[in-house]
Amino acid sequence: MKKLLSALFVLALCSSVAFATVPDPSKCTVTPADALNGVVLCPDNPAPTTASIYTITVKNSSNNPINAASVIIEFPTPTNIRFCTTYNNTGTTNVSGVCVITLRGGGCQRTSGSVYAAVVKANGVVIRSYYNAKSPDYDGVGPNGQVILSDLLAFRGAVGCHDYDNTGTMTLSDTLIFAPGYSPAHSCTLVP
Repeated sequence: MKKLLSALFVLALCSSVAFATVPDPSKCTVTPADALNGVVLCPDNPAPTTASIYTITVKNSSNNPINAASVIIEFPTPTNIRFCTTYNNTGTTNVSGVCVITLRGGGCQRTSGSVYAAVVKANGVVIRSYYNAKSPDYDGVGPNGQVILSDLLAFRGAVGCHDYDNTGTMTLSDTLIFAPGYSPAHSCTLVP
C-alpha cells in the first residue's frame, strides 16, 4: 500500500509539473496585437517601429508565468507578406514569462473563417490567431522593402490594408502606426 501511495504521489507531482508548462491562452497576452486585433510588420532600418515589436506574456492555467517557453509567430498562408532578411519569428520567455519578437517585413494579409493571417504559439499551443497582418510597406499591390510615397498614397486612399487597428475606418491611431515607418523612411532587404 505504501508503494502504491508513493507511486500515486510521484504521478501527481509529475502531472502538475507538466501542466505548469502548458500555456493557457486566456491568461496569455500579445501586446500590441491584442489591442489591434492583428499584427503589424515593418521594415526595420533605421530601427523597428513600436507597432512591430510584440511583447508576448505566457502563463499557465494557474496564472503563473512560464519560464523558457518556446514562442513563435507563424504566418500560415503568407501570400502577400514578405519578410526582411533580418526576420526572426521565434523567441524564449524569461522567468517572468515574457518574450519579445519584432516582426520585420511588409505586405498585407487579411483572412477569414478558419484561415488565419498570423498565429502565435507557445510550447506548441496556439495562444492567439489573427485574421490581419499589415504593414506600412504596402502600396496596394505588395511590399517592396521600402516605406515610400506609393505606400503613403495607398494609406491615404484605402481603408482595408492600412486600417491597422481593424476598426473599419481610418483614424488617428492608424496614422500613428503608419507615420513612424514613413518618416524616416524605413527599408530592408526582403527575402526573395
